[in-house]
Amino acid sequence: MNRRELLRRGAAFVLATRLGRLEEAFASTRGTLDALVEFVVADRQLAATTTPRLVRTLDRFLPGPQPLSATAASILDGAAAQVKPGATFAQLGRAQKAQAFAKIESLPDDAAGSIRFLVGNLPDLTAFLAYSTKRGHRLARFAPGAHGHKELKGYWRA
Repeated sequence: MNRRELLRRGAAFVLATRLGRLEEAFASTRGTLDALVEFVVADRQLAATTTPRLVRTLDRFLPGPQPLSATAASILDGAAAQVKPGATFAQLGRAQKAQAFAKIESLPDDAAGSIRFLVGNLPDLTAFLAYSTKRGHRLARFAPGAHGHKELKGYWRA
């Protein structure tokens, strides 16, 4: 997806919100981000609680007239349309979603550096938000060391 396509999709989103179709615009954003969370997180209950946290985090990160969550969803849907014409990211299978990420990562640096940065960090941010909860800790069998790990003792300032 090039910048022109991104701006076109962003303008369509803003126009949809201005014309009173706010619910429809956010429903498509929510569906796309639900699909992203399900792609990253295997547990359905954890995925259901992670999507609202992801939307809040993205929208707080870069406030503006168009929420960053809607921009990210538009980019993912645009990449999905390149993988399977006419499809959204939520309609893709697991392997096709990976192909959509590969399409975005293969964009030329000079044209899409910020797009690649945003989308490249979405899976990491999603995993962080999911597995930093109590349920995520239990699923990952995370056991924090009370006094640190032996191999790291003495590393900081001897």
